[in-house]
Amino acid sequence: MAERTQKWDILKFFLMFTVVLGHFLDYHAAESEVIRSAFLFIYSFHMPLFIFVAGLFSKRMVNERRWEKMLGYLVLYFFTKICVFLYELIFKQETEFRLFGETGLAWYMFAMFAFSVITVGASRYKPQYVFTVSLLLSLFAGYDSEINHTLVLSRIIVFYPFYYAGYCLDPKKIEKFSHGILKKLAALVVIGAIAAVAFSIPSVYCVRPMFTGQHPYNTLGAGESFGFLIRLACYAVSALGCISLVVLTPDRIHPRFIAKCGQYTLPVYIFHYIIKMLLYNTFELKEFFDEPNSWLLVPISLAITILLGNKYLNKVVAAVSSLPQIARKKEREEKQEKNQNSVVSQ
Repeated sequence: MAERTQKWDILKFFLMFTVVLGHFLDYHAAESEVIRSAFLFIYSFHMPLFIFVAGLFSKRMVNERRWEKMLGYLVLYFFTKICVFLYELIFKQETEFRLFGETGLAWYMFAMFAFSVITVGASRYKPQYVFTVSLLLSLFAGYDSEINHTLVLSRIIVFYPFYYAGYCLDPKKIEKFSHGILKKLAALVVIGAIAAVAFSIPSVYCVRPMFTGQHPYNTLGAGESFGFLIRLACYAVSALGCISLVVLTPDRIHPRFIAKCGQYTLPVYIFHYIIKMLLYNTFELKEFFDEPNSWLLVPISLAITILLGNKYLNKVVAAVSSLPQIARKKEREEKQEKNQNSVVSQ
């Protein structure tokens, strides 16, 4: 397994910040063209790159068939759903619980479980074949409107190529590739170009469904017939954005707590949603954060990312995700004790 380096933790911190900010911006997209542009820019890269990095560091789990760790993501899926359910039950007095239907926060946990299991099954085939098939499947799956939120199927299909690409690549080689001032300048140009398009052409917001990964092509309206080409173009934009951000991410940064917080992204992902719902649904602050106060969402998102990215909340999340490992260990100990008792009795 590749050793942890600051570069990837810095990148994960930035990506988690954009996840938090993106969820806040979504509440205001209808009222502001600037926010719609910022939302589209963020969504063009943040989840594809986050999933790519997850795949990059999943090799040991997948190659060693660490099923208990894979099941840990499934446990976190239910844990996240229960947290949201309890919030709605306590503060809204109304809620809906769908066991395997997910349009909100928990989808990522279920997708991570599915990604790892699929990759184990695909390990017997050549990587170029697996990647090609997964890419073709994602391009044409959008024509089937029945591929939806059940079992997070749409997002699993759409985002799996990014996970598998990460799984197939070597972090150290990527780190070596990202060095060099010319590469960084080129990456800066690409990111600037993507931002320029997102902020200067309002009509491109219509491709938003393609970047969220959860909508079929019929949401594109007149562009449905060419849905696979639109998705392919969105993939190209996301890939260029991902490569550019990896190149631009420094190997180290001060203050060092940024990289430290980047090690604890799961608690930020799970619990920031509760804070967002408290601010918007319980304290009803949506109108306060409308323009001209929308800029406050940036420092608020940054503060939430820093405050929730700590080792104490991470211990809670780690304890929940390790339940399958604990159960497996206990089962082995009981089996070993039973065998010892059997030998003694003989």
